Amino acid sequence: MTEPTPTILIRGGRVYDHDGDVHEPATADVLIAGDRIAAVGTGLPAGGATVIEARGKLVIPGLVNAHYHSHDVLAKGLVEELPLEMWILMTGPLGGARSLEEVRLRTLAGAVEALRNGITTVQDMSTFAPFRDDVVDTILAAYEEAGIRVVYAVQIRDLSNVTTVPFWKEVLPPALQALVGNENVDPRPITNFVAAQIRRRPTPGPRGTWALGPSGPQRCTPAMIEAVVDLAERHDLPIYTHVYETKAQALYARQAFGEDGGTYLRYLDRLGMLGPRVTIAHGVWLAPEDIAMMAERDVGLVMNFMSNLRLKSGIAPIPTLRRAGVRLALGSDNCSCSDTQNIFQAMKLYAMLNAVSDPAQTSLRAPEALRLATLGGARTARLENEIGAIRPGRKADLAILDLADPTFLPLNSVARQLVYSETGRSVETVIVDGRIVVRDRRVTTVDVEALHREVAAYLPQFRRDLDTMAKAVEPALPYVREAHRRIWAADVGFDRYAGFPRTFG
Repeated sequence: MTEPTPTILIRGGRVYDHDGDVHEPATADVLIAGDRIAAVGTGLPAGGATVIEARGKLVIPGLVNAHYHSHDVLAKGLVEELPLEMWILMTGPLGGARSLEEVRLRTLAGAVEALRNGITTVQDMSTFAPFRDDVVDTILAAYEEAGIRVVYAVQIRDLSNVTTVPFWKEVLPPALQALVGNENVDPRPITNFVAAQIRRRPTPGPRGTWALGPSGPQRCTPAMIEAVVDLAERHDLPIYTHVYETKAQALYARQAFGEDGGTYLRYLDRLGMLGPRVTIAHGVWLAPEDIAMMAERDVGLVMNFMSNLRLKSGIAPIPTLRRAGVRLALGSDNCSCSDTQNIFQAMKLYAMLNAVSDPAQTSLRAPEALRLATLGGARTARLENEIGAIRPGRKADLAILDLADPTFLPLNSVARQLVYSETGRSVETVIVDGRIVVRDRRVTTVDVEALHREVAAYLPQFRRDLDTMAKAVEPALPYVREAHRRIWAADVGFDRYAGFPRTFG
């Protein structure tokens, strides 16, 4: 068999090795042949490959954003000071019937930001309705245009908000319940749509893999969960779902899942879903018994600190999760509630929130955060042998950072300064699948200036639509606030807030 022809030689940079000197990485060359890393060493011959001189640079594995929704990218900077269940009322309709132009623009804008911040893989839990082939095609075409790797799941549910949020049905007048979502639907057309997409497009694109995205156990009937499990087993797919993001979700589990001991995880386990292919997002309000079950079943958790803090959801129990051995990864979540696709910020929050969660010294150090941001995210997609580390044979997904940036002045520890000091500013070059997609801090695959113009032209209509959506739900908000006052007053056995608030103003 003929060896692939070398295509890129990254010469003379400090190459970050998870198992090597993480503070002062050794200088080495990285030879790329086609879409894979062919060799890592010193004095490697170029053999006709494009040479990237990397003296004074740092080469790191591409970062993985393991939990993200692309549907509200254009709402970045527009929403503030709302708990999750109220935020959903304001931004959820953006996952409804929107133009294909908007779908393309928002997907491209999110991909461009990710690439500029050294993210080479995103897990998009894609939210849209009605379910249409052309929406899927538009999203995947945008990811292909940008050249980013995507783990793509269509987010699905068949139970309404009124059905699944504590006290909403009791406090909301029947005439207002439709404003917040009160329609339960037949799961079969939804799961059939997902199955049809996988048949229609066996892979979501040249750098894409399929995943499944049941929105959350409380939002999915047993019939839907069982259909998801069947699809996952038939196609060997990972599953992502939201679990215990807020106190409201923890309370609802206790109220409505008595058959399963008041816990979503036992519900999922009873239906055959819980296991190594499953990764839950958030997990802020996990009880100790839930955490033990996750560790036992090898269920993963993507932590999304930026959105959890912005949406008043609380702080996930990082020390407890680490002690239990739950496998972890990092994500950015929606742009309208984190305002960024930036895994450097996620790494920093992981390390710092752990520090304020437990006064005792722990084993958490910066290299662990870097592992979660790369290999941890890869594991959620079952790609841990393909991406996440700079090793011969792995996919050539890399970022090159400029060590002349003030972030690294002075350079005492690459790992610590990446986690605590870096913001994405020093990312200079990004390679995905052996292709240069960012060079000299400019995305090479997308005309970003034209994208800015297109978004700017579209934005007035988008803002008018968002304002209309917000005004439409205003009559329901006093009742929703009352429901939340009752939620905050309820006791679920523990708190996940600094200061342990008991009221909702």
